[in-house]
Amino acid sequence: MKKALLASSALVAASLIAAPAMAGTVGSKDSMAVTMSGLAWFTTTIYDEDISLNKGRGYKFSMNEVELYVAAKATADNGIKYGINMELNAGGADGTAADEVYVHLDSDQWGRLELGDQDDASDRMQLGSWKALKGTGGSYGGLGSQSMFSTRAGANLQNANYQAGTTGDATKATYFSPRFGGIQVGASLTPDSGQNAGAAGQDSDANGSFENIMSYGINYVGKFDDIGVGLSFTGQNGDTEAAAVEKLEYYSIGGTLSMSGFTLGAHYTDGGETRMTTANANLGADAGDVWSVGLGYQAGPWGISAWYSDFEANNASTSAAGSTTTELQRMGISMGYAVAPGWKLTADFEAFSHDNVSNGSGTGATTDNDGRGFMLNNQFSF
Repeated sequence: MKKALLASSALVAASLIAAPAMAGTVGSKDSMAVTMSGLAWFTTTIYDEDISLNKGRGYKFSMNEVELYVAAKATADNGIKYGINMELNAGGADGTAADEVYVHLDSDQWGRLELGDQDDASDRMQLGSWKALKGTGGSYGGLGSQSMFSTRAGANLQNANYQAGTTGDATKATYFSPRFGGIQVGASLTPDSGQNAGAAGQDSDANGSFENIMSYGINYVGKFDDIGVGLSFTGQNGDTEAAAVEKLEYYSIGGTLSMSGFTLGAHYTDGGETRMTTANANLGADAGDVWSVGLGYQAGPWGISAWYSDFEANNASTSAAGSTTTELQRMGISMGYAVAPGWKLTADFEAFSHDNVSNGSGTGATTDNDGRGFMLNNQFSF
């Protein structure tokens, strides 16, 4: 698969070079059509938890998402579509750096190739409970918003919602096939999960990231009479750059059903022994598994939904800290209302129960934590 992605990238590039030049000068208004869009979210959060690290005030204001999107695209004389996409963080919690920057080549015959900093195929092809959500969580593409809480110990699945193990916006090559009979396949090759547009110079093979990461997925999206059906299988495999740490290995299945304004979604992810120290993995520690279910309803501008997720991981059996099992249950209720074009209000209530908080590398603990929070979001977009 890795060789196929490398070869396809070279072949498509060669086909463009051989294509007749289209009319217009590069960089002029005649060469590529440019569009611009963006969003800004103002968020009010009220939260409370038994163990609170540096968040004792109990409320906060934040600009969670402030982004500007620039896209340019055109079609060559041979029918190949090509373009550039840039996502620029304009401040707030996102900072001020470029986020997703990539070029793409499209054909109705062979599919779509993306080269640059963008989420991988496994992330973008996975279906699940978040597809049913109508509040902030659904907008993020995840479950709820754990950013309102301070104690989210344990890396891996506990913090990552459904996106556990994804390479984020690390530089990669990604291919998506055309959709035939509702079925589409995709794959990404990421040389280094710690390298993107912001990482100048030569990347490191010893920075604790993963390398040679293959991300892949297959999904089906179709409709039977008035019932919409979606199914997906996704996964990731990669080598570790850190000594005595287990490799990256995730597998997920998910699906959705929709009818008459209702959407039901569910997913399951197994994290294998990803990021565990080899010593702890030999003593039974693993990255855990998580499942979730969500149900939403949309009627005109109004939407309401509810969700639940359950995470469990085994810790090293000889852990001096205590329990050999870490558990995290989360649940939430959310609403969304489209006030006017470009303005949406969302409200989310979330609660969690976290037993025997893990340090994320397979060592257990005896610390428990419970929390609950409310988030009101003004989402503006253009």
